[in-house]
Amino acid sequence: MHYRTSLFPAVALYAGLAAPIACAQLLEPAPACTIACEHEADQFTDLLTAELERQLFSMLPRDHQAAILTASPSAVCERLPDDAEPADVRYEHVRGYISQAGYEGMPVGRRFMLASSVRRAIDGMPPMALCFEPGSVTEEEAWAFSLALFGDNARFQQTGRWTSTAYSGGGLSQGTPTIISYSFPPDGTFIPNIGVGVGSGPNTLNAWLNGIYGNSSVWLPHFHGVFDRWAQLTGLSYVYEPNDDGVNMNQNAGVQGVRGDVRIGAFDFQNDGNGGVLAYNNFPQDGDMVFDAFDTFYNNTGSNSLRLRNVISHEHGHGLGMLHVCPANGTKLMEPFVSTAYVGPQIDDILNGQRHYGDPYEHNDTIATATNIGTPPAFGTLIQNISIDDNSDIDYFAVQANVPAQLFVLITPRGGEYQQGTQTQACNTGTLTNYNNIHNLSLQIIASDGTTVLANVNDNPAGGSETATVLVSTPGTYYVRVAGDNTNSIQLYDISINLLPAPPLLLTIPNGTPDLVAPGVSASFDVQITSVSQTVASAQLFTRVNGGSYQATNLTDLGGGAYLAQLPAFNCDDQPEFYVQATGSGGFVVTAPDNGATNPLGLFVGVVDLVFNDNGETNPGWTVSGSVTDGAWERGVPVGGGTRGDPPTDADGSGACWLTANRAGDSDIDNGCTVLTSPVLDASNPEAVLSYWRWFSNNFGANPNQDTMTVEVSSNNGSTWTTLEIVGPATSESGGGWFYKSFRVADFVASTNQFRVRFIACDNGGGSVVEAGVDGISLAATTCEQDDCPADFNGDGEVDFFDVQAFLGAFTAQQPAADLNGDQKFDFFDVQIFLGIFAAGCP
Repeated sequence: MHYRTSLFPAVALYAGLAAPIACAQLLEPAPACTIACEHEADQFTDLLTAELERQLFSMLPRDHQAAILTASPSAVCERLPDDAEPADVRYEHVRGYISQAGYEGMPVGRRFMLASSVRRAIDGMPPMALCFEPGSVTEEEAWAFSLALFGDNARFQQTGRWTSTAYSGGGLSQGTPTIISYSFPPDGTFIPNIGVGVGSGPNTLNAWLNGIYGNSSVWLPHFHGVFDRWAQLTGLSYVYEPNDDGVNMNQNAGVQGVRGDVRIGAFDFQNDGNGGVLAYNNFPQDGDMVFDAFDTFYNNTGSNSLRLRNVISHEHGHGLGMLHVCPANGTKLMEPFVSTAYVGPQIDDILNGQRHYGDPYEHNDTIATATNIGTPPAFGTLIQNISIDDNSDIDYFAVQANVPAQLFVLITPRGGEYQQGTQTQACNTGTLTNYNNIHNLSLQIIASDGTTVLANVNDNPAGGSETATVLVSTPGTYYVRVAGDNTNSIQLYDISINLLPAPPLLLTIPNGTPDLVAPGVSASFDVQITSVSQTVASAQLFTRVNGGSYQATNLTDLGGGAYLAQLPAFNCDDQPEFYVQATGSGGFVVTAPDNGATNPLGLFVGVVDLVFNDNGETNPGWTVSGSVTDGAWERGVPVGGGTRGDPPTDADGSGACWLTANRAGDSDIDNGCTVLTSPVLDASNPEAVLSYWRWFSNNFGANPNQDTMTVEVSSNNGSTWTTLEIVGPATSESGGGWFYKSFRVADFVASTNQFRVRFIACDNGGGSVVEAGVDGISLAATTCEQDDCPADFNGDGEVDFFDVQAFLGAFTAQQPAADLNGDQKFDFFDVQIFLGIFAAGCP
């Protein structure tokens, strides 16, 4: 016996068991009727399965119904016969796409159009799109047409893009700039029936628009202007083909000098009447645009024919591979209903177009193809709404400096936070997404040799701006490089480039200054002084203790503009302050920091007692608990790729971290909370500081920005807990990104040796995508005990070879005691300081 293929395997199994029983009851015990019985059983199985499927389908969530209809429309709907007329349509031809009540409320002609669209889906025909006049169809009808014509598509509302055109050739792929040609077939060109119930007919575009505008010289610029605007916003270029050979529209590819890739026509749609469907458009590889001629909607030419222009722009969006988007709130060109609340593509549409075709400055992915900025004017050069369109895109810009100057660059993420999602029946929902923080942008300034990196900046997490300033002392061409991370999505940004006048001297502290130094130890730091129009007359370090008078010492000239500043040794109770100053041969004075005497730098005298440090590479005793069904805390190297809110990399650069649901694809915390709890730690020092990097994202999914991540601490081994911080549900730090946090433990709980910390990430909001991570977790305190003889490193009362041996052992093991300049590095400078201390001996 055979069984009919079913969308519901469990139902098919049930029907398959029921059918033999019925057959046996009817025919037993006559074996001669086996074949007939099996035939009757098959019929019974089919009928029972179909009825059960019909009832169960109507009980499924709407998104599940949409997925089934997209995958197999013929399993739910009857196919409308090819020779059917509008009066032949029955609800069974559209069942699942629209409710019975919605169907009965449709005009007969529109029922026929929907049934014809469903037939296209059943036959596997290429998707196409209809554009409706506002108020002419219900939201349910618009959603039914959308589902029938291009299915239940995923987020970032796109279908396939152009892979070949007449002028760009073949092999085109995501992010590749493309040339699209367009033409207007002569009136009379046949427009075939595309199977959506609007019929076919001869092209009447010229006669129709001439009747409104008088002649083509008035209406043709509206089309040119729309294509020009798409070109300004994306990597698209357009060629107008003034001639068109008049072959049938739809599916005839563009040919240089013969016809466009996109051909634009019109005829009076059948079964639609006045209004309703305003136009339809094929998706790539076709892109032909067809208007419903003589709809009075277009007779209103106010606001420079904004109605016509927005329909052209919307329909061409479909012709570029864009789908409808919700919510329909008059903010996005690709909403299902045409609007006059804006002109042309908006931010969401720009993201869509640049994801497909790159930004207007592509290809600028190498220094050889860098966008030439030239010499920026006095107020600088600002370029807006450009993008990193995927995880491999890089943008280069070339800047010409004719005199010594400071090259200043600022990059600022754009996009904003708004709701966006696939078309639904009500078209009133979407996923709230912050498009400012899709990529963590980084910035480089490169010398005129094309290889030497003068500045490399990535100071802020995703969503933050980055700035860089370098002195370009030699005239030439310099390069700016902007890159994203490994997130395979698009990030819009603005870039500002300026050449600022260079001062006579530039003074910088390239590697920073120590913020902690051991008592009795002299620390040093690097200083760089660049001569622009004056030479260096003097370079000095000014130091004071406890608010006293500044004392000046000369910097050590290392050559090539490099200097060394040597701080004196300080005692435990000292509060040191200092700054550096350079004076030019012409009397110019510069300090670092600015206004150094009243804005000095400082440091703490003492040593770091590092109680606990976890970089995620091993598990020093953490435990995982909680109630989640999926997405519990685990330790590893992030593999999710930065999509759907998960971290693309760890925070401290070691490679691994603690994170939730460390799998690529559709994974996150589900149904409850997952808890990561530390081992017992000693936080008895009242100055103990807990520090960590954390990541939390809950702004994806059907119900975003509802969940939280909580950090709690305990001073009694977990008997009671105190909240340290709550992240979310809707804050600037709950949409992904690594954020560094430090807290003095004694500000929250008692200082004990029974300290613990735990990180709690929850999914209780229903339908939200929740991801969390922690890394670089440390517990440390600073202490200060005066050492009367720092040269006696091993503390045996003698200054001898064994002190050198003890220091070298501590240095090799990278023990905090060997970090003599407090810069948290173990290098030549620590050895140099020790040798100086050793040579000085004991006081």
